Amino acid sequence: MTMTKQLPPYPRFGECISALAGAIDANKAGSDVGRLAREGDFDWRRLDMVIAEVLVDNSATVIGDIAHQIFARWVSSVRSAYTHLVLGVSLDALGRNEALPVLVEHFFAPFGGQLLLQVSAELPGPDLQRLLADSEQPLRVTFEWLDGAVGGPVEKLLYPGSTGSARFEQEKVRKWRTGTDIPSAQSIKLFYRKLVECWKPIPACPVWLLIASALSRLERQWPGSLRSLMLLQARGIASPSRPVEDVLSELVVRAGQAWPELAQAGCYLWHDLRRTSAKQPGDRDRTWQQIEALEQLAKRLDPEGHTAYHYSWMKGRWHALSGQYQEALPHYKQAFEQACYRAGHQIKDIVSEASCLSAFLPKERVFLKQLKHVGIVLGLYRKPEAGTVLEDWELDQLALQLPVEFPACGRFVECQQDLTDEPIQGWLFLDRDAISKMKPDLKAPSRVRAVHSADGQVRRWPQLRLFASFGLFEQVQALLDAGASVDDLDSSNASPLLCAIQHAEQTGRCEVLDLLLVHPHQPATINALTQRKRLTPLMCAIDLGLPDVVAALVEQNADVEQRALTDNQSPLYYLVTQLSGRVNPTQMLCTLTARMMQEPDSVLKDTLRRFGVGLAGAFGSNTTALGSHQELAIAVAKAMVDRHVSRHSVSKLMRIAAILLEAGAKPNATHRYPVPGRTPLMLAAESDLPELLDLMIQRGGDPLMPDAHGQDSWQIARAFHSRRVLSYLSQRYR
Repeated sequence: MTMTKQLPPYPRFGECISALAGAIDANKAGSDVGRLAREGDFDWRRLDMVIAEVLVDNSATVIGDIAHQIFARWVSSVRSAYTHLVLGVSLDALGRNEALPVLVEHFFAPFGGQLLLQVSAELPGPDLQRLLADSEQPLRVTFEWLDGAVGGPVEKLLYPGSTGSARFEQEKVRKWRTGTDIPSAQSIKLFYRKLVECWKPIPACPVWLLIASALSRLERQWPGSLRSLMLLQARGIASPSRPVEDVLSELVVRAGQAWPELAQAGCYLWHDLRRTSAKQPGDRDRTWQQIEALEQLAKRLDPEGHTAYHYSWMKGRWHALSGQYQEALPHYKQAFEQACYRAGHQIKDIVSEASCLSAFLPKERVFLKQLKHVGIVLGLYRKPEAGTVLEDWELDQLALQLPVEFPACGRFVECQQDLTDEPIQGWLFLDRDAISKMKPDLKAPSRVRAVHSADGQVRRWPQLRLFASFGLFEQVQALLDAGASVDDLDSSNASPLLCAIQHAEQTGRCEVLDLLLVHPHQPATINALTQRKRLTPLMCAIDLGLPDVVAALVEQNADVEQRALTDNQSPLYYLVTQLSGRVNPTQMLCTLTARMMQEPDSVLKDTLRRFGVGLAGAFGSNTTALGSHQELAIAVAKAMVDRHVSRHSVSKLMRIAAILLEAGAKPNATHRYPVPGRTPLMLAAESDLPELLDLMIQRGGDPLMPDAHGQDSWQIARAFHSRRVLSYLSQRYR
């Protein structure tokens, strides 16, 4: 990690990976490690691939399975903690030279000590007290441990003799012992291969040699004593004595005290630039003058530009509050570049505001993709399931957030442009009466029709899908008679059949659905997954709750194992959740209410975004509106439960379960969410549904199969006090 003032105070993820890869001598040829270190998070997929391939897979060629069992999990935990730190503490008064020593002492070194403790608990090896002592050479300590394991100097065992190649190899190992040379990863691999040939396998050998080599390389790069800091962790001493967040925050405060003029003036300016506060006549010109004056003062007091992102951001927000969105964006681009790995939690606001502006403006997708990549790396967005980083629906979702980010009440009085004057993509307000008066084009039955909404938006849908979504029986019948294809999908991958199922679920009217079901569909249509909400006809049919509809879809080759919805549920798993809510409505109400009140996880954030919940913000993370109106949240949850109970019957949901199981649905299929490794069978045990549990056991359900936490259906039933399931299991397996 080279300490240079031009670098952000927090080392980028790419820099951290590069330093760690160098320490373990990982092969970086052909990877993007260097580019990630220089440019930052230009592609979230490359970052994940580099971690997997350069760090984990490379080390696995030397140390074996422990690379995946311990090292990969450790890297993941460090990355998670570092993300939390980078997003938590703003270092807008510090440079790399001031921040890095604190990070090494209070973050990186303690995590390194934790890794050594984990390895030591799993594998025999050298004494950690000696390995990490300043007075010792890590490689010497490791070779002395290995000498004890083989009963003498290991180099003499492997390379007997005193001349020629034997003497050369012995001398090479002696240089490793003294730390004169550090063995490469390839040398360690070859050395261990020789040990296995001449002695016997000692799986811990390459692990500790790689660790000792890494410690030696790191100490050559870092002037301080890393091992003494790790030693505190190895001894079980609370290290660091204070959280790294507190140490960094105090350092920022002390550094900022050198610029009181900047801090005070900046505080006043940010108050005047609040996005939601009313502005007075003249505020626009006065505020711009103050921004420019503050920026000039900063150039004199802060020549290294630690605080520069504030002034770029202020200018961007000033233009946005003036209705000058195109002019605002260059300033946001500059603020974003200056703020990455510096601005702490403020980077979330910069990314949010810049994303909404970019989505609203034409031809700004390149910058929007850049923002999305960084947002994914920092955990602001869920990692996409598909290959593309930015989907078309996200443009609508983010553009809709622009009037939420910059509401009319907070704009400058002098602002002439109003967002309501511009068409914003998103919610469609369609006139049902106008649609019902449209005549189907029977000469071109597969024609795509333009649909105009009340706010000026235009959507183009195949006319069969259009009329099916409004339940217009006569138009649908006429088009089918004219040869319209039931397999024509719209741009979001929705079919006429899916739209008809949704209409039936909303209105209770199934005439159009029944009409479409008698027509053969291609399997690709039956299993088509919509882009935004990730719906399939089968999942919507389970929502509808009619067994005959589910049976008809299965007869037309619906895939009963296809994962769908924003949390990737299988149809059987989703059926269990529906039945659980019907049997236990009180529990369903408690669960819904609790979710509304708590901080949403990454899956729920993604769900809120995909379903266009405007108040949830650009990241789907804002639940303050519900939290501050608890009575409203409870009322919404209760209405959802009441509707669920009135729409479904236990007997029909049980029949749907039987249809899915008979068609091959797997009761032991594992899911990642909400609990890793959970299966439909486990969910039935949790929900105290013995009849459904019995159906699934008859179809191969295994009550002894554990989830990712080692809990089987018996243990889950006990934990959730599922008395009926426990009684059933006891009688069946006694």
